[in-house]
Amino acid sequence: MKALVYEGQCDLRLRHIAAPSPLPHEILVQVAVTGICGSDIGLFRKTSSIMPPSTVPGHEFGGWTSDGNFVVVNPMLSCGHCPNCQIGHTHLCPERRVMGIQTAGAYAEQVAVPRRNLVPAPGLTPIQAALVEPIANGLHAWVRAGKPVHSAAIIGAGAIGMCLLHVLRQHGVKDISVVDPVQARLDHAMAGGATKVMGKLEGRYGVVFDAAGTRSTREDAVACTVPGGTVAFIGLHDDILSLSAAALVVGDRTLCGCFAYTEQEFRDSVVLARDIHAPWAETVPIDAAEETMVELLAGRSPPERIKTLIAFANQ
Repeated sequence: MKALVYEGQCDLRLRHIAAPSPLPHEILVQVAVTGICGSDIGLFRKTSSIMPPSTVPGHEFGGWTSDGNFVVVNPMLSCGHCPNCQIGHTHLCPERRVMGIQTAGAYAEQVAVPRRNLVPAPGLTPIQAALVEPIANGLHAWVRAGKPVHSAAIIGAGAIGMCLLHVLRQHGVKDISVVDPVQARLDHAMAGGATKVMGKLEGRYGVVFDAAGTRSTREDAVACTVPGGTVAFIGLHDDILSLSAAALVVGDRTLCGCFAYTEQEFRDSVVLARDIHAPWAETVPIDAAEETMVELLAGRSPPERIKTLIAFANQ
C-alpha cells in the first residue's frame, strides 16, 4: 500500500509498504482523508526522540471498516485500566501513546485501529471526519476554560483556532475576536463567524485562548483578560513560560493548560463536525503528498490554505 513515511529530520518519503495485519483487538480501516497536523510539522523539522524513523505519521482521520461503516478514530492509545482511563480521560493515561507518533498512523491507505478507538461517523464527509480531532481539541479548551458564553478571544487562526471558533459559535458564544498576523487567515475567521479580527490582541475579554503559544502571545493573553477571567493555553510554540505572577494573583485570573480531549469530548466532536464548513482546508492526493510536505516544511504553503489534508483514492 502507499504511505508517506517519516525517515528523519525534514525527510518524508512516499513508499509502498506492506499493509498492516490487525491484531485480535484491532480493526483494519481504509483511510479516506488524513489531516496534516501542525504538531506533526514541528516534529518533522527536528530529530524527534518520540517518533523513530520509518514511522507512518497521521492522527487526524476517518475511513471505512471492512463492513462498510464510516468511522473516525480517536488516536489516543491508553492502558484502559488506570484511574484516568476509567473516567474516560485517556489523554492523561501515564502509558498514553498517540497513533502516528509512537505507533503507525494514517498517512497510509490502511491502518490497524483498536476497536475501542473507533467512533461511528455516519453522514460526515471525509474532510469533516479529519477535522474531528482538531475540533475535539477546541472543545476541550472551551470546557477547561469554564464553558464561556459571553466574550472570548482566540489568538492564532490556524486549524486549532478555526476549529475552536466553530466550537464557540456552536455553543452560543456571542462576542468572539480572532487574532492572527496573516490577513488571509483573518478573512477565513470572519467568514467563519468571528465578531472581530485583528493582527494583535486588543480589548478585554472574559476568556482568552492562546492557540499560538509564543512568549508575546501569552503575555497579550494575560494582559487582555479581565480580572477574574480565564487564560487558556493551547499552543506550544515556545516551551518556556514567563509571565507576571502579579497579573495572575492580584487579578485573580485563572490559568489553564489545554491538552487533547477526553473520550466523551471526542465523541461529541463528531456531532459538532457535521456543521463545520472549512474552505480553509484543502486536500492533496497521496501521490502528491511528498512534494506537498516539502512545501509545508519550508513554510511555502499558500496563506489562504490553513489546513492541508491527504486524500486517498479509495474515498
